[in-house]
Formats: sequence, structure tokens, C-alpha cells
Amino acid sequence: MTNSTFSIVITLLFLIVRCPAVHGQLDTLLIPSFSTPVDTLNENSTPSKEGIPQNILEKKTKIHSPKKAAIMSAILPGLGQAYNNRYWKIPIIYGGFALSGYYLSDNLKNIEKYKNAYIADIDGDPNTINDSGYNTDDLNTLIDQYTQWRDLSYIAIGIIYVLNILDASVDAHLLDFNVSEDISMNISPTWMPLNNRVPGLTLTVKL
Repeated sequence: MTNSTFSIVITLLFLIVRCPAVHGQLDTLLIPSFSTPVDTLNENSTPSKEGIPQNILEKKTKIHSPKKAAIMSAILPGLGQAYNNRYWKIPIIYGGFALSGYYLSDNLKNIEKYKNAYIADIDGDPNTINDSGYNTDDLNTLIDQYTQWRDLSYIAIGIIYVLNILDASVDAHLLDFNVSEDISMNISPTWMPLNNRVPGLTLTVKL
């Protein structure tokens, strides 16, 4: 695995984690039922900013558990994404594993090949022949290079595995993050609390 290929694999997996998952956020919260008897809305109920009693809002439960999503992806990569209904991410994750695994296998084969050629060149046995076309110095260089690429392949597999877990956890958090569609801005006149009270403007943004 070359440095450029390693960078491509990591970049693709990083984009999975950074991909926004807010388009389905509002549908993932249970809407509180207003069939609650009127006597439960007593004077002890604390109104929320939306005008809904706090004791009703507290009954909302999350559908998606970030911890559960992370554990599922740790046990089997892609399982947390399936739990979050992000099925399109699963082929990308396994594509990253497959690409890293392919380069890992290729690097291991080349290390073995050039090590055998090196041994054949220095063992003094006429029955073993170095047919690689490289001398011992070149073989040492090739072994070191493929060993470095082998290590990068292992690192890539580890990073993909960790990103797979982080992505499942972050996605589950975002699915339960309520973004209000009622975003408004209000500008109203006010008096500034200075020595000589002067007129000003108050800017209120409702999210």
C-alpha cells in the first residue's frame, strides 16, 4: 500500500463520519401525546419554552442509543450503521476493509518473496538461486519498503475499524438531536441601560 493509496482509504472513511445525518432528525423523536388527561396538567407542571409542560416532555424517549450503535459496530463493522438505518455506508466500510486487506496480502507476499531471494543469495548453497534480478542491497531496500507498506495496511484496517464505531455512535447522536423547523428572528426597539437612557434595538433569534 503506497502513501497515496493509504491517504485515499482514510479520506473516504473520514468522509463517512463527517457526512451530515440531520435530514431525518425530526422523525426520530417520539412526539408527546396530548391525550394526557387534563388533570395531569396541574399548576405544579413547569412549562417549557415550547409551552408544553415539562413533565410531559420528560416522557420522550430516544429511539436510537449511541452506546448500543457503537457496541454493535464494534462486534460487527456495519451493524451499527444498519441499526441507524444508514445502510448505504456498509458497502463503503467493507470496501475500505477489502482494499486495505488486498494491499496487506500483496505486501506480505512481496516481503516473503524478496526475503527468500535474499536468503538464497547469501546462504552459499549452490542449489538455491536468487532469480529475482536484484542484488542483496536492492533486496534489503525492497524488504524494508514492503514492510513499511505492510504496517500502513495494518494501520488502515485499524483506523477503518475505529471510524466505523465512531460513525455509528455519532450518527445515533445526530438522529436524536432535535432541530426545530421554527427558526425565526425578531427585531424590536428597547432602551439601553446607560446613564442617559438611549434607544436601541434588540435582536432575538428563535431556534
